[in-house]
Amino acid sequence: MRIAFHKELESLDQAIVQLGALVEKSTRMATTALIEGDVAMAERVQAGDDEIDALFLDIEKRALALLAQQAPVAGDLRLIVAILRVVNDLERAGDLAYNIAKLAKSQEFRDPQLKPVRALVSELGQAAGQLLSAALDAWATKDEKLAADIDIQDDRLDDLHARLIEELVELKGQDSLAIAIRLAMIGRYFERIGDHAVNISERIRYFITGDEELLG
Repeated sequence: MRIAFHKELESLDQAIVQLGALVEKSTRMATTALIEGDVAMAERVQAGDDEIDALFLDIEKRALALLAQQAPVAGDLRLIVAILRVVNDLERAGDLAYNIAKLAKSQEFRDPQLKPVRALVSELGQAAGQLLSAALDAWATKDEKLAADIDIQDDRLDDLHARLIEELVELKGQDSLAIAIRLAMIGRYFERIGDHAVNISERIRYFITGDEELLG
């Protein structure tokens, strides 16, 4: 029974990596779709959200079943708790990538006056993708130092978001307010993806250390 339990737990651990890879890919594709005005790519991101949701539900269901049926303790219990938290962070990050892709289908962001803003948005998207990638690497290796460094890396994402808002305030033109609002939403979505990466890093540290404050 315990052999089957640990085999399932290991499978769930790997499923998190699989789900994370899908979300990271969606984030990078949504960024590219936005910057390049690639409507077809944006639609692929939206279509791919169903796979993310299905895998999320499968992982959550299986983790809850292990929790209810096997009464795990110590490290096994912490890993299941971490899986349940991380899977939610990944699903929400996937939803944010979906939202970015939805907004990316508008061609208004191709306006020449938005070139400096597009450059910042591109940096934001790349930084969010890198942060998510680092969090997934930390999960795969259960590396506490790598996980702890992610919070520091998130500062760059916050700085880029602040710079984007400053640029948007300076926009001029008939439709500038509406465009600025939508770009501010996109910037916030990228920042929140970074927040979910930070959350994942804290779940890893909880699993390793048992510090329940990291679940907050």
